[in-house]
Amino acid sequence: MITDEAVKQAVYQHILKTSQKRLAQATPGSSHGTFAHLSLAAVLNLLFLLRGDWGSIGDYVTTQKAIQALVGDELLMAKPPQSAPSVVSVH
Repeated sequence: MITDEAVKQAVYQHILKTSQKRLAQATPGSSHGTFAHLSLAAVLNLLFLLRGDWGSIGDYVTTQKAIQALVGDELLMAKPPQSAPSVVSVH
């Protein structure tokens, strides 16, 4: 478990941005900012829901527990701060 808050925040930001980008790539018609309002846990849930296949339940649990150990419950469930209202377009 990471104890330094600055390092924990940096790890959280990296995982969140990477997961949001991967989710945007997995969702046709979405852009990079489409999922910016979701917590890291919600982004991971959607990513596994959309891209999951046989054996993904174990991968999901392992991933959630590993990230939870790295960043903690508060950051895992926290919604990212909003700088501007997000617009979601549905086609």
